[in-house]
Amino acid sequence: MAELAASSTNPAHGKVFEHPSSSAAASESSALALLREIGRGCWRRDSWTAASLVRLSFVFALATLCSWLGIVLSRQSEGVATIWLSNGLIFGLLITQPKRRWLAYFLAGLCADTLADMLYGDPFRLAFGVSLANFIEVVSSCLVLTLCFESPLDLSKRRSLVGFLLVAVLGATAITSALGAWWTLVLVPGPPWWQMFRTWYLGDMLGMAVLAPLVIMAQRPAFFSMFERKHLAHTLVVLTYSMLVTALVLMDSTDPLIFFMFPTFLLVAFRLGLPGTAVNIFLFTLMTIGFTIKGHGPLMLIAGEHMLLHRIVIAQVFAGVAIFTMFPVAALLEEKETLKNSLAASEARYRRLAYVDELTGLPNRRAFNLRLEDAWTDATADGKDLALLILDADLFKQYNDSVGHLGGDACLRSIAQVTASIVDAAQGFAARIGGEEFAVILPGATEPRAREVAEEIRQRVADLALAHPSSACGVQTVSLGVAVRVPLRDQAPIDLMKLADQALYSAKLTGRNQVVCG
Repeated sequence: MAELAASSTNPAHGKVFEHPSSSAAASESSALALLREIGRGCWRRDSWTAASLVRLSFVFALATLCSWLGIVLSRQSEGVATIWLSNGLIFGLLITQPKRRWLAYFLAGLCADTLADMLYGDPFRLAFGVSLANFIEVVSSCLVLTLCFESPLDLSKRRSLVGFLLVAVLGATAITSALGAWWTLVLVPGPPWWQMFRTWYLGDMLGMAVLAPLVIMAQRPAFFSMFERKHLAHTLVVLTYSMLVTALVLMDSTDPLIFFMFPTFLLVAFRLGLPGTAVNIFLFTLMTIGFTIKGHGPLMLIAGEHMLLHRIVIAQVFAGVAIFTMFPVAALLEEKETLKNSLAASEARYRRLAYVDELTGLPNRRAFNLRLEDAWTDATADGKDLALLILDADLFKQYNDSVGHLGGDACLRSIAQVTASIVDAAQGFAARIGGEEFAVILPGATEPRAREVAEEIRQRVADLALAHPSSACGVQTVSLGVAVRVPLRDQAPIDLMKLADQALYSAKLTGRNQVVCG
């Protein structure tokens, strides 16, 4: 589903206008089809291989570890849910998987969260209820984003990224936090619901925003290009500089220097793009929360006793601001880079079309004229020989009439291939300059050498043995005219062309299938 399900009927289907009820029906059918694929696909034998089952086991273990770490962090910060990583992990791994495996991943995340909570002593009813709320967050995020955006989700596009931030980071985490806080208070008396919701929401939102993009991008080969040998030093320098600045800012508890981090964020975005930004934001968030919990950093300027909750909330908000600022910036830069590469590729393609003969793949007449001008200028300046060969397919009209245009085209391609292979070895330049006419430029070649190249072309074409009923030889042949001169300053390239053309005319006039030097 590359676009909104409601817009799945597009101009390609011949519809200019669609009634709203039709759009709603299309959206509903898309949603039902998605749910059917998720529900039925999980039980199909071909949905699972040994590798996919190993991956699922690994995901379960990793999700359990992330849930356990989230609980550890909250216990170390007086019960404040600083960052909850497991939902972002499951979502990031799930959204990149075939939909027929989603149900198993949903259940793996649900069981992992429940197990981690129970390991820390929570009763099953409480652990399962909270885990079910997390399950709803991952499920709703995956379903909505898959229906509304392309699959797999591409966070390098601003539209998909903004959708992820609004749906998964802001919306689904709010639902989970509201349900989790309500269920906890039903079973265990505690602070007011809104207070528990606030602390859970910020931690859950932060975990989804930090880890999910990193997990999604880390599963794509392009992510690791910045860690390749040719880029590794640059990547490490940029990330190390960013982490060093972050550490220096967070070790100073007497001055509000936190604004120094934003220039480093911009540096990472410009130098490493969206993948580097995801890594940087992940490390920065963990460092900021860790330093704050341990009592270091600019947030210690928030005076008073029992202010840890307030400080952590401010740290979470600051990390959230960094995420919602830098991810769109990095995505915009990524889009611009993609557009620049696309324009460069288009320019190269059109340049090729402008200078390459479409039938044979050789340079065309325009490219030949430019190369001859350059070769003439160089030969004039150096006082060296410049050789020009012009060859023409003998009796080609008759050949074309006997084999048809497709056969004639194949013949011209064969002559072009033979000519190109010989000229490349001679470090020359070959081009198609007319219908069945080709030209070869040989800078620095003497007349004997030019004749030798021309004879090789003539013989190799004859050896192709392309049957020609109108030819005296019985096969397709070529005639060649050769001209070699040291250019003089009062002459022009056209003079060399005339000499080669006259030599070719002589070769045609005196029997064809031969080389004549002018």
